[in-house]
Amino acid sequence: MLTPDYNEKVFINCPFDDGYRPILHAMVYAVYRCGFYPVTALAEDDGTDSRLNKILRCIRDCRYGIHDISCIEVNMNNLPRFNMPFETGLFFAAKHFGGGLQKTKSGLVFERTKYLYQQYISDLNGIDTKAHGNDPIQVLEKIRDWLRTSSNKTTIPGGATLRRDYRDFVTRLPSVVDKLGFDQDNILFSDFCQIVERAMHEKLEISLLTSACE
Repeated sequence: MLTPDYNEKVFINCPFDDGYRPILHAMVYAVYRCGFYPVTALAEDDGTDSRLNKILRCIRDCRYGIHDISCIEVNMNNLPRFNMPFETGLFFAAKHFGGGLQKTKSGLVFERTKYLYQQYISDLNGIDTKAHGNDPIQVLEKIRDWLRTSSNKTTIPGGATLRRDYRDFVTRLPSVVDKLGFDQDNILFSDFCQIVERAMHEKLEISLLTSACE
């Protein structure tokens, strides 16, 4: 696994449900393909540590944060989910109250439909949220544009290249997962990250080989 520093880490705050997996995978791929490193509380598994402590460490250690506040539907007990808005608030607070590197934080706030958040988190009025419409490609493009603007990195690929590479990755993913002996319907976050890292490494090797042959 890679060992990035604060300026390369992107905290991902989103649901981890099976139904959300295509969006999460698109987020992880986009972050890696743009030259950054995704971080979530799923990367740690310590039964002696609380989930909140893990989240706080993730937020502290990451300059960037992706927050999807779209999944607030009520459950069978007619109660909404507030985990994602809560973690978004923690990220905002770290930037506002923190010192040094914490002041440099930059966040991307996703929702499903533009401005729907105004009906349930009016305190966010004035924030330029991005709507993804449950479309992984929209997620890719918006993360790409945000990281390009926020980081000013010139090595970030264009949107067309990113879309093409991701579709190729998704096509090859089932065979890769099967070859490695993973359960495609229950793959660990860390395992998926390793697969994406390997895909990035192979793409770099091919690119260097092609350049050497020209």
